[in-house]
Amino acid sequence: MNEAEEEKHSMAFLLFVEFDTTSEANATMILECLSDMADLVHRDYPNVYTYAFRYADETKKKLFFTEIYADEEAFLNHGRDPEFGKLLLKGFDGTTGKSRKELCIRPDINTPLSSITANILENYLHVTYIPVQQGFFHRNSTEKREVEILIVCTGCDENVYEQLNALVDCVTCLQFEESDGRKQLIAVITNISSKTQPMKEKNLSINTMEIVCSNEEAIRKFQDLIENYFQIQFIRNQTNFSGYIRHQFLS
Repeated sequence: MNEAEEEKHSMAFLLFVEFDTTSEANATMILECLSDMADLVHRDYPNVYTYAFRYADETKKKLFFTEIYADEEAFLNHGRDPEFGKLLLKGFDGTTGKSRKELCIRPDINTPLSSITANILENYLHVTYIPVQQGFFHRNSTEKREVEILIVCTGCDENVYEQLNALVDCVTCLQFEESDGRKQLIAVITNISSKTQPMKEKNLSINTMEIVCSNEEAIRKFQDLIENYFQIQFIRNQTNFSGYIRHQFLS
């Protein structure tokens, strides 16, 4: 990674939001708005690497949002778009629900943000800043993209990060801890190894894993692989979501 890439990496951040809607109808409407917003963002803002929204559980009233920005400029520019603003007001007018959790994952939470970005994140979104323990927000893959899988893991053992990166090609992989001390991991995967890899440590445990991917065969292949290396208490597969997992202009 050269100096420019390192500086870019230091400016990237990830937003993870849990949003409680007031009804299933509102949840559906919000996801429809987010789908239109994602089409706009994907068309005009390639530095928004990931922009994925989905139901959190079977009740279809709770939603998960995962957004990865190359830098503050990407975050601010997409939010200034007039068309984006109209859709945002339609979906989030104050009556459709409220956030339960808003995390902003950053490389270094002590590095100051611009006043406008900080104001949006802290006073509008009310985020909790979480530092990355290890990982990367974006790197180019050396292999042709064969899948697009987003995983969100909670309750990870210490060496889950290393073992996962030995098994699959991640273009995003971040390990962090919330206030409860449990290790969590969010990754975007573009290739799955077909070769048997040495197990760095036996019986590595993951409490929950959400697998987001529109391709059921890719999910099956990934799940078959990881179940040989990890003990996962609960897996939730998500084939329906709004937005995109990996911007098409990225390698």
